[in-house]
Amino acid sequence: MSTEVVPDPTEPIEPTEPTEVPSAREIRQEIRDWRRGRAELKWGEALSDAYVGLFCVVMIGAMAGNVVLNLRQLADETCTGSCGEVRSAAPWLVALAVALLALGMSRLLGPVFSPPASNSWVLSSPVDRGGLLRPGWLRTTALTAVGAALLLVAPAVLSGFAWHEAVVYLVAGSATALACVGVAALSQVHEDPISRWLTWLVTVVLWVVLGLSATHELERLPAVSPSLVLAVAVAMAVVAVLLAWRSATAVGKVSRRVLGQTEHLSPSLSGALSSVDLGLMYDVLLARRWGRGAHVRSHTGGPLGWGALVHRDFRRALRTPQPYVLLAGLVLVPYAAAEADAGRAVVLATTFAGVLGGPALCVGLRVVVRTQGLARMMPFRRQRLLLAHLVVPGAALMLFALATTPTLVDEVSGGGAVNLAIACGLSSIAATVRWITGKPPNYAAPMVSTPAGGAPTGIIFSVLRGFDVWAITALPLMFGQGGMLFSTIISIGVIAFLTSDGIQQPPQQPARQPSGKPTIR
Repeated sequence: MSTEVVPDPTEPIEPTEPTEVPSAREIRQEIRDWRRGRAELKWGEALSDAYVGLFCVVMIGAMAGNVVLNLRQLADETCTGSCGEVRSAAPWLVALAVALLALGMSRLLGPVFSPPASNSWVLSSPVDRGGLLRPGWLRTTALTAVGAALLLVAPAVLSGFAWHEAVVYLVAGSATALACVGVAALSQVHEDPISRWLTWLVTVVLWVVLGLSATHELERLPAVSPSLVLAVAVAMAVVAVLLAWRSATAVGKVSRRVLGQTEHLSPSLSGALSSVDLGLMYDVLLARRWGRGAHVRSHTGGPLGWGALVHRDFRRALRTPQPYVLLAGLVLVPYAAAEADAGRAVVLATTFAGVLGGPALCVGLRVVVRTQGLARMMPFRRQRLLLAHLVVPGAALMLFALATTPTLVDEVSGGGAVNLAIACGLSSIAATVRWITGKPPNYAAPMVSTPAGGAPTGIIFSVLRGFDVWAITALPLMFGQGGMLFSTIISIGVIAFLTSDGIQQPPQQPARQPSGKPTIR
């Protein structure tokens, strides 16, 4: 028999010692030790990979530097008259574009970021949240400043700045990008729409400066003194440092709900970027964009059959007109290139702007291309289905190209500017269709050995998808009537081939005989 000891209720209960809560630094050190203790990569392999990466960076950097220097020399020799004013404004346009890019990326991913595992396990512990998130925010600020400076090196060299002017330009551009990211971080912490309004403000400023560059209005503006530029650069640097410091002190107040908004987005984007699949990244962003509006509003009426798909794309364009507004804003790019005396290279600016704005218009086309089950449910052949979803974006790209006809009048004799604009529109449409209809990588095929591991054969050149068709169809436009005819034929052939009936229709079920028994085949 077992005897159970019953404690005496009259005896005092000794207080238990409180459990010591670890600090944020101790938790980070423990996670770092755990990861390093399970690392399988040897030092020799790491140094070998680092050597290969450094050699590639130096080689590609030398090639890019040589191209930039040659372009600067060519621009100095050919630029005369009013084009100097436009080319002097080009670096500041690039600086505004880099700031807008940094702001857009920070709004998409969140400048204050934590991985899903940390959001589920580490941030739920009774530890100072600011101590856990502050190192990541400091890395974000450093990456923003260095990345913006690297992107602004080429415009600083092409503009012909002296070394002290280039330093001031790099400081001003990097500080502007860092200030935008700091505003986005504070907006994320406090959950206010300041970053959204700042995005629209920077976009409007960029569009206004681009519009002034596309006209002769820059010549009427007063000249800006170097001392004023230096004062603005110092002020922006001070503002950027203050915003970064204020954000570093405020990251401890962000809620787990806000940090969890990118919980499903970050693994999908990291997987798409690790496999260099830009199409998959576009699908992830597209799903996130349309997943925000979790409501459906039904509308009755409309055409039937093939026209119903076109009508749906038109209603979608009316519901979310932002991509079409962006495409309309890009019309100023060819005019600015023509004002900068780009010559026949205006067609390259026109077609490239169309390629950049085209994929955002083809939402319906992308859905039926990547979702073959949905495409088979439609009572149409694949060619008719894809062409129906290409009517609205194709018409928008063609109107965009026709709107740039005045920039092509001086380049084509005999009134062929309209024909050249139509060829530019067909080139943009062909490159966009090539990008949208790209097939995902086939992981069942034999892999290719790379320093990052095995990779499918078709994934190596997936980054160039769309731009290869743009190069083939846009470069001949610079060589007169013969090149225009060649580009038009190639563009129409590419569109016809990519929208052909490549998907086999599912086999039909055997018909039943009058006896009621199915035919055995």
